[in-house]
Amino acid sequence: MYNQLIYFIVVLLLFSIQPQTGRPPAVHWPDALYIAALFCFFIFCCRRAFARLRKPATEGAPASALSRAYFRSETFLSIAAIGFLGTYLYGFNLGAFLGVIPGYNKFMTVSGIIGLAIYMLHLAVVWYFGQPVHDALSGAESSRAHFIKGHLSFSSVILAPWLLISIAADLLELIKAPAFMSSDLAQVAMISVALVGFVMFGPWLVIRLWGCKPLPQDFKKYELQEFCEQHDFKTGGLLLWPLFGAEILTAGVVGILPRLRYILITSGLLDALDIGELKAVIAHEMGHVRKKHMLLFVALLILFVVLVGNLGDTLKWLALSNRTIFDWSVATSGFAPSLFSLLSALPIALAMVLFLRFVFGYFLRNSERQADLYAMELVGSPQPLITSLQKIAYYSGRIEDLPSWHHYSIRQRVDFLVEAFRNRDLVRRHNRKLYGSALIFAAVVSGLIFANYRANKAGLSSELQTIVNLRTLEHAIAQDPDNVEYLSAYGTLLCQTGRYSEGESVLRAAISRTPDDATALNNLAWLYATGPYSYRHPEEALKLALKAASLDPAPIFLDTLAEAYYANGMYADAVSTIDEAISQGGTLHDYLLKQKEKFEKALSGELRNT
Repeated sequence: MYNQLIYFIVVLLLFSIQPQTGRPPAVHWPDALYIAALFCFFIFCCRRAFARLRKPATEGAPASALSRAYFRSETFLSIAAIGFLGTYLYGFNLGAFLGVIPGYNKFMTVSGIIGLAIYMLHLAVVWYFGQPVHDALSGAESSRAHFIKGHLSFSSVILAPWLLISIAADLLELIKAPAFMSSDLAQVAMISVALVGFVMFGPWLVIRLWGCKPLPQDFKKYELQEFCEQHDFKTGGLLLWPLFGAEILTAGVVGILPRLRYILITSGLLDALDIGELKAVIAHEMGHVRKKHMLLFVALLILFVVLVGNLGDTLKWLALSNRTIFDWSVATSGFAPSLFSLLSALPIALAMVLFLRFVFGYFLRNSERQADLYAMELVGSPQPLITSLQKIAYYSGRIEDLPSWHHYSIRQRVDFLVEAFRNRDLVRRHNRKLYGSALIFAAVVSGLIFANYRANKAGLSSELQTIVNLRTLEHAIAQDPDNVEYLSAYGTLLCQTGRYSEGESVLRAAISRTPDDATALNNLAWLYATGPYSYRHPEEALKLALKAASLDPAPIFLDTLAEAYYANGMYADAVSTIDEAISQGGTLHDYLLKQKEKFEKALSGELRNT
């Protein structure tokens, strides 16, 4: 489940960074043949990978080695499917074909769903060929259709929070929501509300998507219900979990609200364990709830979202400011926009994957261990839980030592339970370790946010962005040397970074190519009116600003003209000109009012002196 979450995040990233131009790029039909051929090659790879395992499975090969090989193949092919998807998109222009679907180029929900559907089609191929090997390992006798359907329904639950957030974001975009809703704070709040809401009320949907049914009315259900009642553990029900096949051995708990909290048990586990072992498993699931693990996970995710929202721009500009990465992103003109977007989003995506894999994985593993310890204390002995874990390992293909980043191996869990029963101080130390680690993580996040705030207050992010913008314009000018718009923007940016001599030369070159370009005239006038003393030429500034304003009397050009009047001591003209700019309204209103205040102060001083 957690591996799938990481894969889905990467797939959503691939589709979210597609250039959203409002119209699909040109369709090149041979690309469709190449995509189809690649998909057929993927099918061949899946068939071949699992065919190699089917023969050892039927010939009684060691189950532990076969289990490792099966899960390794499934993981490799799931990751390879992402590589194939990326090749379709960036190598053979899959977006051109998908762009004809209504909403694909406009709503990230539509593009995300389509991307996930294509990825799940590839996963369905993996599951189709892997099913016989899986059944041989678990002893299940499920059909391929049932196996694939189980995987799809199980995976779909992971995507529910993303779907809620994505739909909300698209709706806000569609209805022209207030600017605040696009802020980082609003985005964090929206994600937090979606996560908390899903944790509280999502279980009602989860059990229906998974097709869960009440446990059979027999003595086991009676004993387990009585066990929950004895320990004052309220639930919405004990449910049968039809996961991938009848013989899968696992259990879980979903939900935190008593009436929307369900304990799920597969029929395979129900048949394999005796009542004492089942009670230990139920106690383990109770431990997750009593120790507030779900709330801990939500808090960790929200902290990470806050951190990414705070560091996102800094990480993006830091990556792109690297000369090698930037040169790579603009190496091929046709591929540059997508690659630039990919590299811009890569730091955040990488941070997300590393967080889930290592930080979140650490808390998952240790929460499982804490739930084991809770079950041991509640039952009074580790033995029922140990035997249940050993049976799960045996019937699942001798997986005692199967590595997992989100669970300790079964052997590690058993060994720790034995040691903790001998030394009860380990229980206290582990609890302190888990909650102490959460406090340390919160402190680290707070420290990083504060450090980023101080760095950006000192201008780090803006400096990095300026470096990237300068390189982008240099690349654009190299491709189109006569483009006055590029030259004007580049010259202005050079001046803003203190490279006045270079900026002046570039702006003069732009004006020499197009004497009536209002932007270039305006920007050079601003340098001459407000730049360092050695670059101040008030008369020339006024001449350039008058010409720019006559070509385009927009507020930004009138502001420069007013500044030029001010530099020449013509304060009354500066005030009247800035009044004209203010009368047009727009986003510069507050700034223009401050300008007017400056000019009026100079004018009143002049009048007093006369």
